[in-house]
Amino acid sequence: MEKSISLTIQMTPSAMFDFLYWHSYHGFMGIVNYGFSLIALIALLCGFGKGNTIATIALLVLASLFTIINPVLLYYKAVRQVKKTPMFQKPLEYTFDEKGFSVAQGEEKAFASWSDVLLLRETKKTIVLYLGVANATVLPKKDCKEYWAEIKAFIKNGNEEVAKKLK
Repeated sequence: MEKSISLTIQMTPSAMFDFLYWHSYHGFMGIVNYGFSLIALIALLCGFGKGNTIATIALLVLASLFTIINPVLLYYKAVRQVKKTPMFQKPLEYTFDEKGFSVAQGEEKAFASWSDVLLLRETKKTIVLYLGVANATVLPKKDCKEYWAEIKAFIKNGNEEVAKKLK
């Protein structure tokens, strides 16, 4: 008899924000964004624009753009996305086994084999299974943390390429 894990997962704004933030700030572009804000802050602290109110305001906005403004906007985007996406209004029923995983909600059901998973990312609050460039399954860790080792074992057995990248 095949072992499976069934979980009920409710998407939250916090988990969606974690996913969106990771995508916006991970890798090279994240470094560039933080670097841009840091340079503007250093310029501001060194006195560039001193005596020129418009230049000072511009440097202040640039310094806070990627460190304060964009994260706040991402949080509101996450709240809006969770609130307005019909799929996130009710919990999703996930079943993980050796072949792959299925997700169901009401009459709708979908299945993906582990070989369909192109990439797996683990962030502070989420586990993300990428099935394509614009297709990701975002799992809040709080809902599946105690089963993560078993789910990881399913992935390792079902997809060697993704397994190589797992911790």
